[in-house]
Amino acid sequence: MEYISTGDNELWNPMVNILDHSQIFTDWPHEVVFSDLGCITHPNTQVLVNRNKKECVAVYGESFSWGDSMDSPFIEQQIALKNSTIDEENFKHTFFNKNNNFQIRRDNFTFRMNNNFGGYLTRMMDTDYYFSCVPGQGTTTTLYGLENSIERLSSSYDKVYIIFQLTDPARDFGITDKDPILYTRSKEKHQMKINMLIKKANRIDIDDFFRLYEQIYATRFTELSEKYPNCQFVVWRNFTRWCGANFESTIKIDDAMIEFYSRLTNVDIITTPFMRTNWGRFVDEIKTNTDKEYVIDQMNLEEESYHFMRDVNNIYEGDRFGETSSYHPSPIGHKVWAEYILQHIEEHNGKD
Repeated sequence: MEYISTGDNELWNPMVNILDHSQIFTDWPHEVVFSDLGCITHPNTQVLVNRNKKECVAVYGESFSWGDSMDSPFIEQQIALKNSTIDEENFKHTFFNKNNNFQIRRDNFTFRMNNNFGGYLTRMMDTDYYFSCVPGQGTTTTLYGLENSIERLSSSYDKVYIIFQLTDPARDFGITDKDPILYTRSKEKHQMKINMLIKKANRIDIDDFFRLYEQIYATRFTELSEKYPNCQFVVWRNFTRWCGANFESTIKIDDAMIEFYSRLTNVDIITTPFMRTNWGRFVDEIKTNTDKEYVIDQMNLEEESYHFMRDVNNIYEGDRFGETSSYHPSPIGHKVWAEYILQHIEEHNGKD
């Protein structure tokens, strides 16, 4: 590890650029991604930063892990489509704005990779960095990305720290504005289990429904950790609460990210809802045994938490130019979250 001296103490050097003296490998995104063309406007979603280390931090998630507040207006990322099979209507919808001008996604790759929490963990733990994060995707697709890469990572490193983000369950139920095909085209086993759960939802209380839904993932992580014993799993949530599943030996960060931020700002601790969006459609289409008061309470929690995320006094949310109200974590938000993850890893592994 590269250190700086502070008298009697030595600390990791926060000025190290993790891309220096490294090899950068950009993976072609896993195929499920392409059933939602909007993700193509976010470049560099599957990347390996090879620093010739024996251990690797591997981060899987959506925009909160990708670092969506850190795109830059100064760097234009050209998007080239070779031998594209995208039909004309979808192409226009994805790449052109309402004035029919081509939209170029801007990404300061170096800044973002160094200042998202995975980049901080890579410096703190002196590892390689595998990054698989697609803004807007649900937990099912995030897990699909993990299953596509874990064999290669496990066989390449002495130890892999799998940092996995679970997000809004509504994204897995096919009831958002995304095409439901996004989560069924691959016929992955975990998505098929979710579909089966939805079919019998009208016989299940809503709390049990969410617990059973989350347990599908918890059980899969247990299976993967047994199959790949050199991989250590850390799971966390950004703006929705845990549903009560048993994650067994997986390191589970009990605070949702924004609950952690609210505690740091000395405000009333935010309580996150089970789901952030589409409660009305959830009740109408999935039809669990619930009532209006329950849904109203959840919607109030959603509104309270969203207000906190966009609060101009919340330094942990907002972009790197000081603009708040973007609701994605700021660089300092990523830094303190990396420190919190590392604290959980060290405590679990018996380190002070």
